[in-house]
Amino acid sequence: MIRWAGMEILEQFAEVVAPKHTGLLLWNVSSAAIERCFNGATVLTNTQSLVAKARERGVRIMYSKPGPVDWKSVGAPMIRMRMKQMRLKAPNALKIPSPAGTAFAQGLEPGPDDIVFEEFLPNAFLGTSFEWWLRKYQLKTLILAGASIETGIDGTARDSLNLGYYTVIARDCVGSPFQDTYDAALRSLERIFDIVSSAEIIREW
Repeated sequence: MIRWAGMEILEQFAEVVAPKHTGLLLWNVSSAAIERCFNGATVLTNTQSLVAKARERGVRIMYSKPGPVDWKSVGAPMIRMRMKQMRLKAPNALKIPSPAGTAFAQGLEPGPDDIVFEEFLPNAFLGTSFEWWLRKYQLKTLILAGASIETGIDGTARDSLNLGYYTVIARDCVGSPFQDTYDAALRSLERIFDIVSSAEIIREW
């Protein structure tokens, strides 16, 4: 730990991800979202392992759950962004997931003590109760996993840091529909955030 200007700055990675002050956010880990990822099988397996260790060590686990989707009501800029992300030519190609598709992926279902909140935009802090939970449990660090890295993970990570939270991205627990998009997002984010494998996090727990 670095003590400077009246602050205690967490320095070692073990300090940053200490279970007593760390939360694990599973961003949109629905079966449909994971299946859309080019690396979905890897994301699912590694996230299952990370969640199991988090439960063992008492890390607070939080889930975002997509709210009701109506593409006509989200606004033109968001529709344009989704078309660009999914490489679609027209808005009518955007699909609304079936009820089965919005269910949590197998092995990633919330437990009785986990927090589940609805999200409407690609950012856990916008229009949700998420930060209230972070403050309630006096969390300092947020670990991110889920889909997709270029939208919800990126938006949440940047606001997390801006709002004063240490922010970690589990490299092999985040996905994207396209590998080139994943690689580009990762290159941008790793200049700012701690981006590590799930095995590295588990080792510190």
